[in-house]
Amino acid sequence: MKTDGAVDGDKPDFRGVDDRPKLELNGEKITLLIRSALLDDATNISEKLGALQAEITVDDENDVWISLEEDLWPHDKEPVQALIVAARLGLEVELETMWSTIPFHWPGLGELTSSTSEYTQMMLDAYAQYDSSPK
Repeated sequence: MKTDGAVDGDKPDFRGVDDRPKLELNGEKITLLIRSALLDDATNISEKLGALQAEITVDDENDVWISLEEDLWPHDKEPVQALIVAARLGLEVELETMWSTIPFHWPGLGELTSSTSEYTQMMLDAYAQYDSSPK
């Protein structure tokens, strides 16, 4: 077998190839792992919505900023799993609270259930009650 630089009669020139998988992190992959960990931390629908709506920013040095919606994620709740994932990856994390337009009018309903289907029914019932109330 001849490889680069080999000439007839020369010894073969072999190069070793390391085909082991390598963890190559970028902002997109870090964001995906952090968001997944936030979902692990969520215990009800409000927190799950908060994890999905969280703004996660990764800079060039792979430092991470996590902004959680105040009405969806309790301000006193640490995202433990997200912090563990970040620590295992050697990332610095800053947590922030943000205020934005929440996806549904009654964020407190999501604290009453961990089932999306039950939350949806409760939300529909709340909207129907609101629409039928005297104006």
